[in-house]
Amino acid sequence: MKTAAAAIEFGTSKIVTLIAESGSFTRCDIIGSGTVSYDGFMNGGWNDPDGLLQAIEDSIRAAESEAKRTISEIFVGVPSEYVHITSAEGEADITSADGRVNEDTIVDVMDSAADALDLADNGGNVLHRSPAWFQVDNGRRTMAPLNVKGKVLKAEVSFIQADPGFIEDVRHCLAQLGIQITAFLSPTLGTALWLMHYDERDKTPVLLDVGYLNTELSVIQGDAITFHAVLPIGGGDVTTALAEGLEISMGQAEELKRNHVFTPDEFDEQSDPAVQMEDGTTVRFPRNLVRRTIESVTDELADDVRQTLDYCRDYLTEKSVIYLTGGGLVNMRGAKEYMAEKLNRTVRVPVAKAARLNNPSYASALGLMDLVFDEIDGQQTAQPGGGALSGIKNIFKH
Repeated sequence: MKTAAAAIEFGTSKIVTLIAESGSFTRCDIIGSGTVSYDGFMNGGWNDPDGLLQAIEDSIRAAESEAKRTISEIFVGVPSEYVHITSAEGEADITSADGRVNEDTIVDVMDSAADALDLADNGGNVLHRSPAWFQVDNGRRTMAPLNVKGKVLKAEVSFIQADPGFIEDVRHCLAQLGIQITAFLSPTLGTALWLMHYDERDKTPVLLDVGYLNTELSVIQGDAITFHAVLPIGGGDVTTALAEGLEISMGQAEELKRNHVFTPDEFDEQSDPAVQMEDGTTVRFPRNLVRRTIESVTDELADDVRQTLDYCRDYLTEKSVIYLTGGGLVNMRGAKEYMAEKLNRTVRVPVAKAARLNNPSYASALGLMDLVFDEIDGQQTAQPGGGALSGIKNIFKH
């Protein structure tokens, strides 16, 4: 029997609901999706709290309509502005009869790392605790410590906590729709694990998710986020600068932005960019004016990223690669090369492993869904007969 699950992700400009089934040849197939624009959030608060419920309902209903199913339970992704990420090192004696690391030892070292942090002072609920590395005695750091012989196991563990206010708001909205919440998860962690192979994560890459209203910067190591920051600038700032500078609508400015080429070559169109006005006329703007406006804001974004990278340099190596995703910048031609030059680092755009919604703007939603199936697989393996997720196959009303 196929496993089915639903998840909802809150971006800075859109809410995405996905319904997926375990696939025959892929891990899961998206059978329904609903994307709804809304005013998002900023500085830890909703920009339009009164419109939140309607946006959530519209997104869910659209996914249900496409999948021809009605959701009764759902996984919820907690966005970057509503999480707090910390990490600590732990240590545990290897007390097994054969002197080898077993699952109990791993639990002990994770608990030791938790004890090193007073998580209650930070507030919120712990969504995930993930290892960045393990080390037996003074040996090589590894992500596979099981059955290694030694006396002491050490580890660095990352903890992701959710803001109670976000949890309360979303619980209240979904309760009004008659939908139960299965679990809260971090789309950022899901995106990192989904887009980056474990060999890449061992090299401490940076996940740079440029959204519409903000930019999320996360340093990844092993299965953990070891550093996390949210920058109050995104692709929407480029759109706003164009709209204000050229005295056009936000929709027209967004069209100009998306058609811009950062690094044009001799084959690119050299005429001045144009937009269609409400009266049907076409207005052209000087190419250099559009370019300067776009690059001015993009340079500001790059400066903020560079300063953040300098601040967290102890978490990085000189060769740490930046993986650029999100809908705020990646869809503009030449953005990867432009950011690589400004940051003086290798920048890559990871290829999404999805048959549908194969666009960087959906990376967080797809990463969340991949994490959902991680949770389902882990629960079914650990507790095949029960547990919090044992009823996951029956979360839909027929």
